[in-house]
Amino acid sequence: MSRRAALVLIAVLLAAGLLIAMLLHKPAPTAPRVAVAGGDAGGLARAQPADERIDAAALERAVHDDTAAGLQVLVVMRDDHLVFERYQGGFTADTVVDSGPFAQVLLALTTAAAVKDGALLPQALHGFDAIALRTAIEAGTQQRYELYLSRKLWSRVNAAPAWIALPAIGAATPADCCFHARVLDWMRIASLLVDDGRFEGKQLVPPGWVQRMARPVSLDAVRGFGVELPATARGAEPFAADGVFFVRGPGRWRLWLVPQLKLAVLFGAAAPAAAAPTVWDETRLPNLVIRALSDRPMQRGDTTDLQRLVPGH
Repeated sequence: MSRRAALVLIAVLLAAGLLIAMLLHKPAPTAPRVAVAGGDAGGLARAQPADERIDAAALERAVHDDTAAGLQVLVVMRDDHLVFERYQGGFTADTVVDSGPFAQVLLALTTAAAVKDGALLPQALHGFDAIALRTAIEAGTQQRYELYLSRKLWSRVNAAPAWIALPAIGAATPADCCFHARVLDWMRIASLLVDDGRFEGKQLVPPGWVQRMARPVSLDAVRGFGVELPATARGAEPFAADGVFFVRGPGRWRLWLVPQLKLAVLFGAAAPAAAAPTVWDETRLPNLVIRALSDRPMQRGDTTDLQRLVPGH
């Protein structure tokens, strides 16, 4: 074999080897998803805890409470101002998380937008069926759910772009799970929920809609419209304020809303790795924050300093 022929053969073999390596080590296909366009992702207003009549030391104690074990995120907002943020375990305000069932509250608010637009009749809403609601929104608006959600809600609270994971290419968009967004963008939704559907002065959903969400969906139900009510809370004591409702996420992710106090609390922690499931107290942490408010109205069961020192007074 001539030198030239040998060089050609070597080149062919190298090319074939490279092709085989590429085929064997091709990158995994990207999981199917749909985009949810956002706004300018501008900053949220911040204030010191004392400016919003909150004891900062009490918030620090909450971080070290037993129920905060494994803390990844703790954010407190009052009067539309972020007053406390703690991120651990590699999490930051910009970390994108799969919110799991948090997505249900977005569906409830997007339903409100469809009602406001005349695309849905409120009388036709019975219970909270995510598939039925998404189907009705798409039929009434003639838009895919993620596009309508973006246009009517997500972009209007100036959240960063987000996305929804699909179970398969071309599948219907899930409306009750799989929503991936930045941690801090959930506080934009929280602000809207504690302020009767307003965000930065803009009325995004009809007045009174959030109050409707925080009522049982039927006479014999204990859940609200896309949210959890106090009756479903698992804790050693009731909530320390009236009108609390919340959203359960994956693991120990919770978003508690207290409209009466213009207060929202976001907490995130992974579920413990123990084989046996444990019941986590989901009223203690919000109560620690609620009791850190100096202007909180006294609730039944509260005790004053005098009563603690002198029982019966």
